[in-house]
Amino acid sequence: MNMLHRACAILLALTATAAYGQTVTLPQVKNAGGSNVPSGAAVLTDSSGIEKGTAANPLAVATNGKQETFALVTANAPATAATTYGGSYVVSQSCATYGTVTVRYRGPDGATMLTMLTKTSADSTGGTLVSLASSAIVDATVSGTTGCNVTLARVP
Repeated sequence: MNMLHRACAILLALTATAAYGQTVTLPQVKNAGGSNVPSGAAVLTDSSGIEKGTAANPLAVATNGKQETFALVTANAPATAATTYGGSYVVSQSCATYGTVTVRYRGPDGATMLTMLTKTSADSTGGTLVSLASSAIVDATVSGTTGCNVTLARVP
């Protein structure tokens, strides 16, 4: 809920500082052949083909806010490998008794799981930030732990 409050505060601040109804003009993108590249299905353009947007009718903006969470280990039992969307993720883990928690990703050979990070104690900052490629395959292993849970959550 705290994140929602922050987002609302930022939105209100931006709305209050922007001149309502002001036209925003973006430069036209051209391909290698010099032709204009359309950036969306429905955009406003002026007579020169430059895209325009207004506060009442803004240009479409692609968002990459996909959310996903994987339980890599639950009650000290590792799950099967997970295929991620890609981007920034937070790895969080907690165990009743610590040994070694290892988070791995599938290497370029398509078979070998390579170590991404190893933990031997509790997270003091809420997790570890990692970056993953699109369709990265990730799993976790535990050794000498009890009551261990490991999650991987995408940062939208």
